[in-house]
Amino acid sequence: MITPMNVLLTGGTGFLGEYIMAELLERGHSIWALYRSESRKLDTIRFLGSVGLPRSANSLHWFKGEILDAYDQWDNWCKDYDGLDSVDTLIHSAASTRLHMDDSGEPLKTNLGSAKVLRRLIERKPMRVHLISTAYVCGLVQGLRMMEASHPKGDFVNVYEESKWESEEIWKGEATLLRPSIIVGHSETARCASFTGWYILFQAAHLLDRLMGETANSSRLSLGISIPADPYATTNVVPVDYVAKAAVRIIENPSHHNKIYHLTHPDPPTHKWTLDLICRRFNLGGLDFSGAGSPFTQPRNRIERMVWRQMQTILLHFANNPIFDRTLTESAVPDLEVPSISEEFVEKLIDYAIESDWGQSTQ
Repeated sequence: MITPMNVLLTGGTGFLGEYIMAELLERGHSIWALYRSESRKLDTIRFLGSVGLPRSANSLHWFKGEILDAYDQWDNWCKDYDGLDSVDTLIHSAASTRLHMDDSGEPLKTNLGSAKVLRRLIERKPMRVHLISTAYVCGLVQGLRMMEASHPKGDFVNVYEESKWESEEIWKGEATLLRPSIIVGHSETARCASFTGWYILFQAAHLLDRLMGETANSSRLSLGISIPADPYATTNVVPVDYVAKAAVRIIENPSHHNKIYHLTHPDPPTHKWTLDLICRRFNLGGLDFSGAGSPFTQPRNRIERMVWRQMQTILLHFANNPIFDRTLTESAVPDLEVPSISEEFVEKLIDYAIESDWGQSTQ
């Protein structure tokens, strides 16, 4: 018997947040969803409607505000939104997914700033706390098994990962830390709203295919580019629906609280498998792996320079190769199957992304 939760959800209009919201509603929980954009709220309402949710008029409540104002504005929000003060569970999914620091201070401004603000809020308004982090808080790792535990500060691939590590440090031992790996589209529909991460590989190949299609006499099958990475290392990708289902089921059980969980794939694709699929899909050839630490092949002509520029964009996606232990996750949700990363599934992901113009068209 599941005990209904009264959830304060941040980031509910984000890609993962929408699926967490849908899963909570499906399983009978009530939600107070913090939002700041009317258009994003309407998009999320349309998404929920498309899957027949919410089913109860009292199960979903919206309230508008900025997450960085949560501590200062909490009393005012509770006055303006009757019932908000009854929340007993915080699921913090809001985040800036920028990989590099911009002029406004993102992603540190939102990711670290919100962790600090919510930590102060919990001292005033006690709640059970569950944070969406990332498995890549481990930093740059070559083939080592990373446990479901706190990590010492490492060499991070980007500022986003560092901001998530710093956020975890604030909550260490006092919140459930849910660490998904690289999130991709829905396992059945391929629906996606954020074409970053693994998608950059396919977007670069798609662009390269289009550029070479406009180039006369291009030798697309003998590009002669070697990528300095281990072909049999893996990139851990996981469908968004699995992450949402696993997160909610873990949160529902108090015995699972205040632990760390890797919401990752137990059988991720190798770099070679991914590159071979890309080459078949976009009719490219002459791309291979020369091993980690090898020098990048220097371009010899205009075509190779064009390929080289695209490969520079995606190189970091082959560079970080941790192996994620899933002992606690498998113990918490033993019956929840992780959808396989098959060629058919990846083709659906690519088709959906192209049809959506890589996020430029309306979802």
